[in-house]
Amino acid sequence: MTTGENIRRIRKQRGMTLKQLGDAVGVSEAYIRAYEAGRRNPKQQSLEALASALHVNVEVLTGADFDGIKAMHRLFQVFRQYSGEMITYKDEDGNERVAVGFGTLSLMSSWYEKYEEYQETIKKCKKIKNVTERANALLEAEAAFDTWMDTYPECEKDPEKLEIQKKHDQFMDKIGLNPKDPE
Repeated sequence: MTTGENIRRIRKQRGMTLKQLGDAVGVSEAYIRAYEAGRRNPKQQSLEALASALHVNVEVLTGADFDGIKAMHRLFQVFRQYSGEMITYKDEDGNERVAVGFGTLSLMSSWYEKYEEYQETIKKCKKIKNVTERANALLEAEAAFDTWMDTYPECEKDPEKLEIQKKHDQFMDKIGLNPKDPE
């Protein structure tokens, strides 16, 4: 998704009009429309204001606009920075899969817990007999999981995890072992 598509998606999730978002950011409705349509690209200061008004991290607005190669390089950075490990396993269909773990990224446990909740909700949704109700329930479950990811870390249930991760990152920065993203 492009930055504009993300702005629109999250604005709609929040139930905001173009005018409401423009007012919150201090720009006209036309600017927001142009951002969403991709006719204008918000500068960093505008991105920060948009993210603040939408209650998301700037990365949520811009980070989804990358291809497979960029995705791999982002994973490489996280792998290096957070003691990455890889394993292979067979899925339920017998296909070989690769899983990546991050030893010092303690916040992954929150994501995994939320993902398990999401998977349980999906299982329940699939048992709904009425096709329309099932489809709506599946869309609602996906939207709730997306919203959780978009609003993280504000939705973190255990603020102590955030503090532990912050201290780890500060220590790694101090000793020079936190390679920064070159972009």
